[in-house]
Formats: sequence, structure tokens, C-alpha cells
Amino acid sequence: MSDINQADQMPSGQALDQRLLELTALFEISRSLSSSISLRSILENVLRIPMGHMLINRGLILLQKEPEGEFVLEELKGLSRNLLGKSLKIVSPPDRTIFIGDITKESEWLDFFRQFELEILQPLVSSRGTIGLVGLGQKIGGAAYTERELEFLDSLSNIAASAVSNGLMVEEIQRVNLNLDRKVQQLNTIFDISRELNTTLDRKKIASLMGFAVMGELLVNKCAVFTRDGSELTALVAKGVNPLLESQPELLELSEPYLLKDAKRFSYYQTLGFSVLVPMRMQDQTKGVLAIGPKISGAAFDQSDLEFLKTLGNQAMTSLENARLFEETLEKQRMEEELNLARNMQQALLPSELPQMEAFDIAALNIPSRQVGGDYFDVVSISENRYGIAIADVSGKGAGAALLMANLQASLHALATVDVTIPDMVARINNLIHQNTALDKFITFFYGELNTRDKTFTFCNAGHNPPYRISESGKVDELMTGGIILGMMPNMSFETETIILEPGDRVVMFTDGITEAMDPAEEEFGEERVQELVSSQPDVSAQSILESIVAEVETFSSGAPQADDITMVIVKALSCQG
Repeated sequence: MSDINQADQMPSGQALDQRLLELTALFEISRSLSSSISLRSILENVLRIPMGHMLINRGLILLQKEPEGEFVLEELKGLSRNLLGKSLKIVSPPDRTIFIGDITKESEWLDFFRQFELEILQPLVSSRGTIGLVGLGQKIGGAAYTERELEFLDSLSNIAASAVSNGLMVEEIQRVNLNLDRKVQQLNTIFDISRELNTTLDRKKIASLMGFAVMGELLVNKCAVFTRDGSELTALVAKGVNPLLESQPELLELSEPYLLKDAKRFSYYQTLGFSVLVPMRMQDQTKGVLAIGPKISGAAFDQSDLEFLKTLGNQAMTSLENARLFEETLEKQRMEEELNLARNMQQALLPSELPQMEAFDIAALNIPSRQVGGDYFDVVSISENRYGIAIADVSGKGAGAALLMANLQASLHALATVDVTIPDMVARINNLIHQNTALDKFITFFYGELNTRDKTFTFCNAGHNPPYRISESGKVDELMTGGIILGMMPNMSFETETIILEPGDRVVMFTDGITEAMDPAEEEFGEERVQELVSSQPDVSAQSILESIVAEVETFSSGAPQADDITMVIVKALSCQG
């Protein structure tokens, strides 16, 4: 512009006064800018001073932000405030003052300045490079910029660049300090929450405390806590959303916080209004997930928020896992107490001592497994020369099996001593068991009546392992006559058979804890071994036979755990009284 290249024509004294005035103004400007550390105040002065000094109608300042080449409009005058925050991509910003009207090339950022009738563009250059751009419009009245005014603006730009650079540094320090304060606050929050979480072992309370903490700290309106149950996830707590919300096992694949905005995965949770999913991890495994709604302010979740949620989630997962282990311990203790109760109940139902019989030797034992089973044996004195001998195996384990055994024992004792036949007695017991138990509960039952005077044994086998009658010579007969398992069907008929026991005969009754005992290779002990052991000991007592069978089973098992109760009753006919 030609009229700018001509100095004002004025007397030399007046020119010196004008130069002195400008230098004084620059000194005051420098002192004013240097006295402030507020970037907003500095930017405002950088515009206000030249616009007031030269009567310029509009102006703006852009500062370079990350990434490089991105300039953001930070201050303006004479223009709409709605433009604040607008971003312009200027890859190669000017390094000297330029007149926009002198540039003929087209670009988006130049069009922006042309649109708002800005004439001059001045760079703010510091030791860090171009940190900003100052755009100035026309002077009021339309007068052109003089050489002296341009020199003044250049000097002002150099002073302003230093002040703006300092302001940016102060702002960065303040931002860092703010982030540090925020981190300290978050750490204090995590510490306080952790201390609160450790005061309870109630998993739902832990999840609820964490939900409230997250909602209060980040000011969000939704929060759900999912915890792992096997391969599935269960919503332990849901705040601000339907508590019956579904959980997807795929959430367990998360190892880092996942923002749902514009995400292709987990769209179900996005439709529910959640904004971020945070895995709750322990020992490098995802054992739970936090689903967090949007901030009430509308602000996005930044990296600091995600780190806070991740740390808090992991801390809460530790508390939840401790609570789960505590619940499991209590459950194991409860089950152990139940097993002990059932075991004591079972043992109380067995006879504490066996009767002494004329011409017969009788022995019995019951060795309960670690799990309480339903093995039962009994010897009931009916009259002077008659004894009822029973052995049974109740289905199931634990207190339920023990209670069913108690029903059997009560029924047997009530009916064995009244004037009813054995088939009738067994049929009545069958009906009682059927009426009072579920379809999956039943009893294998063997009952025999020993007449010590006639040397007879009348028996009924209701689905039990067939006992053996083994003669002194080793002949084996299975005692199978009877009927079906007790409790399966009502109104069933049963049969009996009577055998004569010769001297040396042994009747061996047992449950499948003997025959189904396994060695480490999972081979069963079997019935043949029982028969061979009894046959090979014709001259020993019933008690000795029991002890030898138990010892052989233990040797055979070689330390393998006992899976079922071991119960046996042996009756031996003696060759003479006593």
C-alpha cells in the first residue's frame, strides 16, 4: 500500500515528540503486560492498547494449540463472542507482519480473516516459535496504517509475545497444579472409599458404596456393578437404571476402560444411557465390570477419570472378592456343621451294642465317609428267641439322608415287634417312605428274622445288594427274594424266603461302600473278593471276618478317599452253644 510507505510530513521537533510518546507508551505497555500473569488479562491488553491507540475497529488473537498448526481464537473485540474457541488450521503461519489484502492465494484461514474484514496479521514469536497471531481490522475513518504505526505494532508484538508466552507457561503450571490437586483429591477419595469398603463383608453393600462414590465424585446419573459368577456376570447393584438389566459375558473380555460413544461393541449398554465400561480386575483377570453413565455437566470422560475409575474398580474388586471368600467360608462352615449334625444323627440311630445270641455269633460295623451317607443297620429283639436284623442304604447324602434313615428306623422299630408278617411290614414301610419323600428319594432295604431256637432265617430283600449265605465248605448262596426298592411305588407286594443255618454257615450283609470301593486306578473292590475272604476263614469269629474285610478294602484303596459309607453285618451259626 503506497500511502503507508511515506512517512508523515511534520517538523522534526514534532516527530521527536511523537517518537518519545510512542516509546513511553511501549514502556508502559511492557510494564503493564509484565505485571500480569493472567493470560486472559494479557490478551485483552494486547488488543485494547493498539485498538485504542490507533482507533482500530476490530481485532482478534489466536494461540497455537496441540497438535501443531492448530490455532484457536482466544480473544476478540468488535466481533461476535460466539467466535471464541473457533479453530483454524494454519500449517505455515507467517513470521512477519502481513497485509491480508496483499495476499492473492486462497485458503480457508485467509478467507476467515477476509470475511471479518481484518487487514493486518501479526505473528507473536517467542523462543518457542510462533505461539500466536494478532489480527487487526481497519482504522476508524478508513485511514491507512503509517510506517511508524507498523513499527509500533511490531514492537508491541515483540513485547506481547514474551508476555503471552509467560501467560501460557503460568496457565500450563496452573493446569498441572489443578490436575495434581485433582489427583490428590481422587487418591484421597480412593483411600476413604477403600477404608469404608473394608468395614463390611456384605457384597451388595460394598457395590452400593462404590456406586454412590462414583456418582458423587464424577457427578454421573447412572452406575451399575457387575460381578462374575462362574462364566456369567450378574448385576449386583444398578443405580439410575432398571435393576433387572441384562449382563453380557463378553464384558469379561475387557481389560481396559471402554468408551461407548460411537462404539460398535456393547451397543446394548449404550442404549441404556451408559457412557463407559470399566473392567474390575484382580490377579490379571476381569472379575467384574463398572458401567458408568454420562456426566451431568455433559463433559467427556478424560484419561484422569478413566484412571480413577480403573483404580477404584480394582480396589473394590479386592473387597468384593474378600467378601465372597468370607461368604464361602461361612457356607463351608454351615455345611460342615450340617454334616456333623447329620453324622451324629446317623450314628445315634445305629445300635450301641449287639445282643448276645444262643448258638450264633453276630458282628456289625459302620464307617462313615467324609460325606454323610445313608447307611443303616439294626438288630431288634422281637422275643426271647427271635431277632430282626436289617441293613439299608438311603439315597442321597447329608441331613436329608439322615432324616430319611430316621424315618426308616422309627417305622422298623414300630412294626417289627407287632403281630404282622414280614411282607406286610415291608409293604407298610414302603408306603410310608413313598408318601413322605420325593420321587428321587428311595431306600435299598434287607430285613431278616433270625430264630435262634429253630436255626432259621426268614428274609425279604427290597432291592438291596444280595447278602451271601456262605457255608463252612465255601458254598455261596445269594439272598435275593423280596421285591422292589422302598419308596419307588406305593402298594407293592413283597415275598420272603426261609433258610436253615447249619453250623459254620455265615450270613454276610453289606452296603455298596464295600464292593464299590476303588483303588487309585478306579478298579472296584467287587463282590468276589468279599466272598473269597469269607470263604477262606471258616473258623474265625464274625468280628474277625469284619476286620479282615475292612483291612483288605483299605489296602486295596491305597489311600484313595472313601467315597461312601462302609456298613456290614455278619451272622455266624456256631457248632455248639456259646
